[in-house]
Amino acid sequence: MKFLKGGLLASVAVGALAVVLPAEAQEQVNPDQAVTERTPEGYEPNGITVGSFRLYPKVELEEEYNDNIYKSNTNEKDDFITKISPGLQLRSNWNRHFLQFEASSEFGIYADSSDDNYTDYNLRATGRADATEALKFNGDARLQHLHEERGGDDVPANAKEPVEYDKLTGVLGGTYKPNRFSIGLTGTVDDYNYDSNKNINGTTTSNDGRDRTETKGEVRFGYEIQNGYEAFIKSSVNDRNYDKTATSGPNAGVNRDSSGYKVQAGIAIDLDRLIRADLGVGWMEQDYDNPSLKDVDGYSADARIRWNITELTTLRALASRTINETTTSGASSTVGTALGVGVDHELLRNLILNADAKYYNSDYQGISREDDKYTYSVGADYKLNRNLYGGVKLSHETRNSNDAVNEYDQNVVMVKVGGQF
Repeated sequence: MKFLKGGLLASVAVGALAVVLPAEAQEQVNPDQAVTERTPEGYEPNGITVGSFRLYPKVELEEEYNDNIYKSNTNEKDDFITKISPGLQLRSNWNRHFLQFEASSEFGIYADSSDDNYTDYNLRATGRADATEALKFNGDARLQHLHEERGGDDVPANAKEPVEYDKLTGVLGGTYKPNRFSIGLTGTVDDYNYDSNKNINGTTTSNDGRDRTETKGEVRFGYEIQNGYEAFIKSSVNDRNYDKTATSGPNAGVNRDSSGYKVQAGIAIDLDRLIRADLGVGWMEQDYDNPSLKDVDGYSADARIRWNITELTTLRALASRTINETTTSGASSTVGTALGVGVDHELLRNLILNADAKYYNSDYQGISREDDKYTYSVGADYKLNRNLYGGVKLSHETRNSNDAVNEYDQNVVMVKVGGQF
C-alpha cells in the first residue's frame, strides 16, 4: 500500500506529459550519437555570453517517494523527499583547448524525518590543452561535500543523522598519438574527510578512522589495428593511506593502509553510427599492511558498450570487477562484480524513454558475508522547450545476503521538473 502513495506522483506526471505531447513526426537525427547525447534543435539552452565563455544556469526540483528510506528489513519507514538542485556551468567556446567550471548543490528535505535532511555541493574545474594534434593534456579538480544515508554499510547502526564527508579529487593526464601507436598517462588523487555523527542515544561517533587518501597512477599503450579497432594494454598502481587508526568502534586499533596494482589487456571499438565499446580483462591485487586483514587478488574486468541498434534506440551495457574499500568489522575490502544493461529510445524529438537492469555482487574479504543487489528502473525525460523540462522514474532495489539483517527491498517513485537558460 505504501508504494501506491508514491505511484500517484508518477500518474500525475504521466498525465501531464500526455497533455503537452506534440503530435509530430520524428525528424532526422544524428546517428553518430547515442540517444541521450543528442539535444534536439530548438530545445538546447541558449546560455549567457561571458567573454569567450558561455554560462548555463539551471535549477531542478525533484519530488521522491521512498518506501524504505533506511534500507531495513524490519520496521520499514517511508517518506516523501523534496530535492532542490541549483547549478551553474561556465564553458569555453574556443577553437582549441577547452575549459569548464561547474558549481552545483542539492538540498534534500524529508517530510517526516527532518534528521535526515542534507545539503550536498560540488565545485569542479576541468580542462584540456591541445599542444599539437597528437599531444593533448587534461586536468580535473573537484571538491564535493556529500552524505551517506542512514542504513549504509559503513554508517553506524545507531546514527541519528546521515554521515557527511568531503571528497577532494585531482586528476592530471596526457595522451600522445602520433600514428597508430598511442600512450596515455593519468595520475589521480582522492582525499576523503568524514565528519563525526550524532547517535540516537545522544553520544557522538568519530569517523576519523575512515579519513584517507587514495593515490593512483595509470599508463595505457594502444595500437590501432585498423580504422575503428584499437588493441590496448594498461596498468595501474594504487596506494590507500588512512590518516589515522580508529580509536573506537569495531575497527579500533586496525590499520587499513594498503597498496595494489591492476593489469589489463583489451580492445577499444569505435564504429561511427553503430557501436562504441571498451573491453578489458586482466589481474588485480591489493595487499594490506595489517596482517589481520586479508590480502586480495583475482581477475579484473571492465567493459563499457554503447550500441545504436537503430537511429532512435541505443543499448548500453557494462561489466566490471574491482576491489573496493570498506570499514565493515573484520573485512579488508569487498570484491565487487557489476553487470548492467539499459536501453534508451527516442519516442519523439523531445521525449526519451529509458529502462535499466543492474546486478551487483559484494564479496566481503575476510568474513563470510556476501550480498547480491538487483536494481530495476524505468523512466521518461521530456523537454517542453529550451528552458523547461521534466521527467519521471520508477525504481526497485532488492538486496539478498547470507546475513538476513542486511537484506531489504526498496521502491522509489520520482518526479522532476527543471528550468535552464
